Amino acid sequence: MALLDHLLKYVRTGTAEGDKSLLGDIFIAPSQFDQLCAIEPGGMRILVGNKGIGKSAIVEWIASVSKKDNLPCLLIRPDNMVGNDFPAAQDIGTLKSHYYGILVRTIAARIGSQLKGFLKGDAAKLYAEAKGQGLTEADFVEKSLELFSAISSPVHKIDGVKLAKDLAGVNSPNSLIAAINSQLLKGAGIFYLLIDDTDQLAAPDQSAHLNRIWALLLAVRRLVGECTEVRAIVTLRSTVWERMSSESVGQRDQTDHLRGLVVSLKADDNLMENIIRRRLQMAAKDSGKVTTDPYTIFFSGTHVTLPTSTQTRPWDGFIIKSARERPRDAIQFIKNMIDAAGNSTKPIGADEADKGMKIYSKERVDDVVNEFSLDCKNIRDLINSFVDIDFEIDFEVLRAHLHTIPSRSSTLIRGEIVRPENNEGAVKILSLLHECGFINARVLDNRQPKGFAHILFQDDPNFVRLDNWNNLQSAHWEVHPAFRTYLIGLKQSLAAKKIISPAR
Repeated sequence: MALLDHLLKYVRTGTAEGDKSLLGDIFIAPSQFDQLCAIEPGGMRILVGNKGIGKSAIVEWIASVSKKDNLPCLLIRPDNMVGNDFPAAQDIGTLKSHYYGILVRTIAARIGSQLKGFLKGDAAKLYAEAKGQGLTEADFVEKSLELFSAISSPVHKIDGVKLAKDLAGVNSPNSLIAAINSQLLKGAGIFYLLIDDTDQLAAPDQSAHLNRIWALLLAVRRLVGECTEVRAIVTLRSTVWERMSSESVGQRDQTDHLRGLVVSLKADDNLMENIIRRRLQMAAKDSGKVTTDPYTIFFSGTHVTLPTSTQTRPWDGFIIKSARERPRDAIQFIKNMIDAAGNSTKPIGADEADKGMKIYSKERVDDVVNEFSLDCKNIRDLINSFVDIDFEIDFEVLRAHLHTIPSRSSTLIRGEIVRPENNEGAVKILSLLHECGFINARVLDNRQPKGFAHILFQDDPNFVRLDNWNNLQSAHWEVHPAFRTYLIGLKQSLAAKKIISPAR
């Protein structure tokens, strides 16, 4: 087997589905893991994070450990919920009742297909009664709630230390042990309910559709309140949660009730480095070339010359800074470099980094278009408009450029037409580009080693607002490195067609 084939095994997809068989060896728990897993009786958590940050991997891991430790746990997604019809009325009360019924029926059905081992004694009798004929809806719900309680694991039978160690994986379990003992192991029993990909319930570009997600969240909260053994974790993309909490029609008051249940998943440089290094370590072990630094096995030298630049950077920093704070991006970037290497027996070098970045950068633009095209159908045009703009600019230069965008083409952002040569319109465009991670603000911060800090959308979703004008002006603005090679390639292509000048 070629050297890079060992690494390819651990970076082939970077998705929860593709990595499912590897999770036992590569899972790295985020810093928020303690508060996520240690759910109090009658409690739930809403795991919010960017697409590709690892939400699905986390719930897959919890489900896997629960199965190993004989803890009842169900992982469900919208596409396997029982009943896809929607009531004629779309008010939140009707939808909540509708999704509550769907939720109870889905759990009951999946208990029979996935948790048969827990159907003993009273639980088996309750299951038979719940599935019997002639029950009214109220009786069915009552029997199902009794069933959920009956199959839950009594807390006194759970080894909290072992569960914490298994959940922690390669991390230290100490803080998780304390959290589990103080919160999870309270009440009568435990039954984990994990709901992933919740945003697939609705079209996020339509505010009225967001009521479906609100309804499911409120239905889950009702369920855990009526059956305190159920401890629920619901995943949701951060952009969807932001829209729900700021734009959802008539539901803003619900935010106050659920905000305290939100766990915001962030991937700082330390977590990103640990995730990447763990995969390199496993690949190095498979190759039989274990060293203290696995980067030296698969990458040439300690530093790489940055694509389209004469600057150098350590390989780990280069990969992390290119990854948009998303572990999946980092993993897929390494895959792009391996593909660029072809059948070479040599480690990845600067040439492979340059070729891999060209593919990676275009894919990141495609990802943004796929993720945000419902919010703005010509978002690719917004990104392409920066083809002749410096990657690092002051706000006044940026503002002048943004003023020209709506006049180039009709720009509709979340159903609202953006007017040309208008500061309000410019800020709306900038807000969307900041939200999708294309451009970020750099501000002075003496607490940081380099004297500045970047403000990402997940750090402050409200930073790019018209009423924050003074801070927008004082910030320096930078196109994220993940998109720069794409813009350079686009510029070269347009120059070859004599559409623009090749000089930047």
